Amino acid sequence: MRALHLAWISFMVAFMSWYAIPPIIYHISEDLDISAEEIYDSNTVSVVLTIVARVVIGPLCERYGPRRIMCAILVCGSIPCGFTGLLQNGPGLIAVRAFIGILGGSFVPCQFWTTQMFSPSIVGTANSISAGWGNMGAGITYILMPAIYDGIASHIGSEMAWRITFVVPATICLLVAAADYFLATDTPHGDWLEYRDNTKNSDKQNNSPSSTSVSSMQTAEHKMEKGGIKLTSEKEVTDQQHSDVDDDASRIGEVKRNQSMRDIAISFGKVLCNPAALIMIIHYACSLGTELSIDNIIGHVFREKFALDNSTSAYIGSVFGLLNICSRLFGGLFSDWLAKKWHIPGRIFAHLVLMCLEGIFLIGFSFGFVNLPTSIILMIFFSFFVQAVCGSTFGIVPFVDPVNNGKVMGLVGAGGNIGGLVFNLMFRQLQPNFEIAFLILGIISSSAGILGNALLRVQGETIWHLFTRNH
Repeated sequence: MRALHLAWISFMVAFMSWYAIPPIIYHISEDLDISAEEIYDSNTVSVVLTIVARVVIGPLCERYGPRRIMCAILVCGSIPCGFTGLLQNGPGLIAVRAFIGILGGSFVPCQFWTTQMFSPSIVGTANSISAGWGNMGAGITYILMPAIYDGIASHIGSEMAWRITFVVPATICLLVAAADYFLATDTPHGDWLEYRDNTKNSDKQNNSPSSTSVSSMQTAEHKMEKGGIKLTSEKEVTDQQHSDVDDDASRIGEVKRNQSMRDIAISFGKVLCNPAALIMIIHYACSLGTELSIDNIIGHVFREKFALDNSTSAYIGSVFGLLNICSRLFGGLFSDWLAKKWHIPGRIFAHLVLMCLEGIFLIGFSFGFVNLPTSIILMIFFSFFVQAVCGSTFGIVPFVDPVNNGKVMGLVGAGGNIGGLVFNLMFRQLQPNFEIAFLILGIISSSAGILGNALLRVQGETIWHLFTRNH
């Protein structure tokens, strides 16, 4: 449990620092005379480095373990965050936000960490808790940054206040990085590097399965069955008890460790040729990508549409991120619940339902700017389902290519940032016509959900198996 809490706290402070600038960008732009175009450009580049980081970080997690990689990300990201106070112009803002984007890569070790720590029957729930509570950082920063700024500005004035404000999230990143390194372990078996070096003897010391190391509980051999990869041990009776409780446990294998660069490149190629991985990348672009783009502009939308002051619009915008406390968790729980009934087809069905509801409420929000209460209510609903889809996505991802879990998570995570990049550009081009942008988002999300889930095949299972055989 300590690893779970440090995983989501680490991701939360990373997300908080990653999006620390938008809540007080109005004060920064006034002081430095930064144009609206430069602000939108900074929103766009904030996800560019994250795309690269998430792809690279996946194999690094497989080699060095999630704990060390999380520490490195927090330390590296704290540097540009802390130096934000030295900004002098628009190009500087763009450059700083580009480098701060490395903090977005913390998502990969966060998910990899919890996937290692928890059994397959609850991997969707565990992943959604760590990622969902971590994503709350986007909402917390909309509360924290204006509050810190207002407190400092009341004593020393606006021009210096916003510069000092950024020291706070940078310091928090460093403190959490230290906690990760000294207080946590990578797996239920201890340190990742030690476990990797002693992997031949791991079957003697394992007491409980993790979602990517079930086979290390007993001496096991792989054999192919119609439904996908199955693990069969020497003690069939004991294994059958686990199978009765959780069929998914037999569908996740051991993560590859100690791969050469050539093997890593080949594995990436195989993952990118996997249709299920590509569909998950698109779906995460429609969920996390939507969330990232809206995190950048939600306060601005309410300020422009309803003539609110900066603090009020920021506090309303914080609701969007804070819903992660329950929304992404709901997506993971819903996925795990249907998986108990129908296994992988159940996870796909849960994903389909949530993506359709995401699209419906995004479309509804595009027509909901008639008054402030209506807009807030519709924002709450579409926010809930956007984030729930993130949770249901990572209820499926661990089963796509189990032996390359880190790479799959990295590529799917990068897909979310690619979506954020594309949708940020869309908001830039369509502003101030935000209604059209939200309408397009809704149509894309619902269409991708229906078509993608109809075609999705994971370990030989599709949604159509719900109607062709009993589960």
